[in-house]
Amino acid sequence: MRQIIATAILMAAGAAYASSPTLYECIYRFDMKENSGDKEFSEASDCILLIGEDQSKFYDYSAFRLDSVSAIPGVADDTIKKFKEEYMKSETYFDQEVNTSLKDDKITVFCDMAPERYKYEQKLPLMTWNETEETADICGYQCRKATGEYGGRKWEAWYAEEIAVPFGPWKMFGLPGLVLKATDESGNHSFEAIAFRQGNGEFAPSKIPNQVSIGHEKFIEMKNEYDKNPGAAINPESISEISVTQGGKIIINGIPTRLNKNRAIPLEYTAAELNGTKKDNSSKTKKKSMNESFEDIKVIGAKSVPK
Repeated sequence: MRQIIATAILMAAGAAYASSPTLYECIYRFDMKENSGDKEFSEASDCILLIGEDQSKFYDYSAFRLDSVSAIPGVADDTIKKFKEEYMKSETYFDQEVNTSLKDDKITVFCDMAPERYKYEQKLPLMTWNETEETADICGYQCRKATGEYGGRKWEAWYAEEIAVPFGPWKMFGLPGLVLKATDESGNHSFEAIAFRQGNGEFAPSKIPNQVSIGHEKFIEMKNEYDKNPGAAINPESISEISVTQGGKIIINGIPTRLNKNRAIPLEYTAAELNGTKKDNSSKTKKKSMNESFEDIKVIGAKSVPK
C-alpha cells in the first residue's frame, strides 16, 4: 500500500515558497548501526527528499518541519518557537543538507560543524551503477536492485521505475527511477522510504548564513575527525558566543553541537583514509577540548534558551 502522510500545517507552507514546485516528497528512515562484538548500537532519524523536475533536496525531517512552518505568512511566533524547540532538542539528527541540480550537474552539500557552517560541491555522477534483475517491494512499489561504490563503501540501491526521477536519499543519484532503499554492504548505514506523497510546496533557497566554502576531501577529513570527538575539534579561538539550553545543549556561534549518543560511523572516507596515507597528527600539540575551552572562558555571559 502506498503510504500518504499529510500534515495540514505543513501543507499550508506551499503558498509561501517562490521558486520551482516540488513534484513529490519522500520520507526516509536513516539507520546507523554497529554490530561488531561489544560495539553494538543503533540510531535512527527521519529525513525527507523534496523532488522537483530538475532538482532535489534531502535533509533532516525536523529541519524541514521548521522551514515549512516558518515560511507560512503570518504564522504566530509561538508556533515557530514550538517547532524550533523540537528541532533543537532532537537527539538524533541527519546533519547534512544535500541539494542536487540537473541543470548544473552537481550536488551542493551544507553541514553544520560548530562553530562553522560548511558548504562543498561535487560534480555528477558520483558513482557508476550496475543494474540487476532482482526485485523487491519497497513502500508499496516494485523496485529493481542496482549496486555501486562510492566513498569507500559498496552500496545496493532499490529503485522504482514507476517514479521516473534520477534522485534518491543522500547521494544516491543516477538510476532510472527513485531510490526507495539504499544499504551499504557492511550494514552500517541504510536509507529506506517509509512514505511517498505528492509534493505540496515549492523549493526555497537554503537560508544558511555565514557558510564556509571548502573542498570535498578536506570537508570529509574534518567531519570524520569531528564526529569522533566534536569537543576536541573545536578551536576555542573561533568561539564568539556560547548559549546553553535548559536541557544542556550547547550552541556555539548560533550553531548547535549535536553529539551522537553512541558514536558516528562515517558515510564516506577520503582517499587518504582509504589508502592508509592519512597523516598522523598525534605527535603535534593538540588543541584544547571544548570542555577545557569552556573552563578557560568560564562561559561568561552564556545565554540560557528554552529546551
